[in-house]
Amino acid sequence: MNIQSKTWKLISIGAGIAFVAVLALFLAQWIVTSPLAQATITSLGYGGVVLVAIIGGLNFIVPIPAVTLTPLFTASGLLLPYIILCLTIGTIIADYIGYLFGNLSRPVLYAQYPKVVTWLETKMTTKPHLLLPITFLYAAFVPLPNEVLVIPLAVMGIKFKRMFLPLLFGNLLNQAIYATSIQAVFTWWF
Repeated sequence: MNIQSKTWKLISIGAGIAFVAVLALFLAQWIVTSPLAQATITSLGYGGVVLVAIIGGLNFIVPIPAVTLTPLFTASGLLLPYIILCLTIGTIIADYIGYLFGNLSRPVLYAQYPKVVTWLETKMTTKPHLLLPITFLYAAFVPLPNEVLVIPLAVMGIKFKRMFLPLLFGNLLNQAIYATSIQAVFTWWF
């Protein structure tokens, strides 16, 4: 793949994310004026936010971050701090599902690529003190799916309980930053 096609791919992905964010803003504006839409989202409540976050967190199923729907949730009367908490819970559940996938695929990967798995394990055993900060920083600030980190860690044999707190606090910070930013854009725009 040459540089030009990579550039177009990145532009396409960025445009897709921008389109979804703008669409969510307009849908949120519609919800503000539609009693039926407000009633539907309100009936789903915070459990619906968690469900949307789980589905959105499984980026290989739906590559749309659930946090982009924050204006929809707030327009239906849900409170932003609880939305952030529910998004975090849903993302952690999705991370655990990704972890299970990595853990279950370990024997297959080891059989197919023993050198890669051994190399990953060696890296982890030489610098284990970096696991917690890297996991936290990745979950908090890297705009890529958490599965990119969680699945290789599962393949390396790292227990989920060891990465749970850094993922939890990283996801919480990430959701708070994005949700408040998207809500501020919505408030400013409309």
